[in-house]
Amino acid sequence: MTDDLRDLLQQYGVLTVSLSQLARERPGSQYESLEEYYKSLGGSYVSLCETRLSPDEHALVVRISKDGEMRFLDEAQHNVMFSDQQGKKTGIVTVWELPEDEFWFFRAFRPALFGLEKALPGFLFEMGITHSYAMFEGYLSAIIRARLRQHPRLMSSQRELKYEQVFLAESKETLIESMIEREMRELMYLSLPDLLRKLRDQMGFKSLGDEHDEQVNYLSLLRNCLLHNRGIVDVRLAGCRPTLLKDERLSVSEEDVTSAVNILRKFAYQIDQAFEAGR
Repeated sequence: MTDDLRDLLQQYGVLTVSLSQLARERPGSQYESLEEYYKSLGGSYVSLCETRLSPDEHALVVRISKDGEMRFLDEAQHNVMFSDQQGKKTGIVTVWELPEDEFWFFRAFRPALFGLEKALPGFLFEMGITHSYAMFEGYLSAIIRARLRQHPRLMSSQRELKYEQVFLAESKETLIESMIEREMRELMYLSLPDLLRKLRDQMGFKSLGDEHDEQVNYLSLLRNCLLHNRGIVDVRLAGCRPTLLKDERLSVSEEDVTSAVNILRKFAYQIDQAFEAGR
């Protein structure tokens, strides 16, 4: 087993146990929703249109600033007012104006904290998928580099090398390293099926089985949608999994992360064995 695979497996272990432990630590809540919790606190905590304040009760209203500045306005500086059923003014209201970007940013805090009591937010599992695939991709890059260092002649014979690159190279080894880096940039931009085909056909990984190819390709496309398409299913991912509909929002669970890690680590182990066999 290579050191690169050993490191990958240990990182996968840390990722899996971290998410699992964090998910188990959720204390839960007796309220089904944040709105239900607010209503349990009494009249001053229900929706704004239903708010009933006592005459001397203080209230803070947060709104978007028209000029993009942040400020606190006392009652003489704003027109926000609460009244009782007879139309008589109630409460002492202070208005906190925020720039629009800060308003929407901070507005998410309370719902997020409430939701965090019940379950981990979905984006953590999305991060788990993207991180697990990134680690696999890093391992694969390291293995390919190692193979090219062992057998530089595996690099494309059609590459052009300028005289200047040869003259400026400190040694043959540094020249080969620069050629490998150029080769790697092109290889890692290939789709996963094309890259695996190149590994098997041209780089000595003939013994690498293909039983995980479809699942790993799915994870590659899933990662791309999470990273580059706001978690929305694109044409390629929908074509890979008929159960997914184009333009629908992906939903990733802890089980999805665990499944991804298991598939990727098993496939990485097969790659490692094929690499060792081709030394």
